[in-house]
Amino acid sequence: MRSLKVLIAESDPLLQKLYSDIIINDSAFTLLKCVSTGPQMFEAMRCIDVDLVLLDLFLRDFSAIEGLDDLRKSFSRTDYIVVSSGENPELVRKALCAGVFEFLVKPFSFDRLRAALKNYQIYHHSLTGRTRPWQQEDLDALVSMKSHDPSWANNRSIPKGLQLKCLNDIESFLKSNEETFSAQEVGEHLGISRSTARRYLEFLTMSERVVVEYAYRRVGRPEKRYRMALL
Repeated sequence: MRSLKVLIAESDPLLQKLYSDIIINDSAFTLLKCVSTGPQMFEAMRCIDVDLVLLDLFLRDFSAIEGLDDLRKSFSRTDYIVVSSGENPELVRKALCAGVFEFLVKPFSFDRLRAALKNYQIYHHSLTGRTRPWQQEDLDALVSMKSHDPSWANNRSIPKGLQLKCLNDIESFLKSNEETFSAQEVGEHLGISRSTARRYLEFLTMSERVVVEYAYRRVGRPEKRYRMALL
């Protein structure tokens, strides 16, 4: 998968630097440039293809409400994560109605920004890289990306007895394959037992990150087979 091209539109030089460091250290993204004013942002977007803009609505020389409409009309294939104050409820409503991917209210933690970027990475590649017909559960999971943190950066979200590395290994394996796998097959690939693989897969299923399909056999119970919900 290609890296996603990001433009930072932020007036504060310190925040520009902090956002830049996060993006530069994430191989899924490429930082194109940082701009400090509305005109600079529009000029940059006319010259280069941008997947995602980190946008402060209070950017200098940028009329937030009209500016959002102009951005959507001029650059319809670009997405936006707003990083801004939430003091103006009408502006927040307008941004959400305009279809921004996420609205992060300052001040926010950098883990929250990393989670938003991870959300966007999965969301974007799920839309653009899909090769098979959509199923309802996949679309439901895709729509929920805007409010669901797909990263396991917060270990408190992982049940006792499950390990972060094993979760990541299972997800990486499923993401790299479009076919379905049984718990036995996942376990054999990762060198863990069938029962251990099944515990992880069931947790991922409850977290709406993995979808279960049933393979019916002539005798006995149908076999559970697993795949990523978003591929």
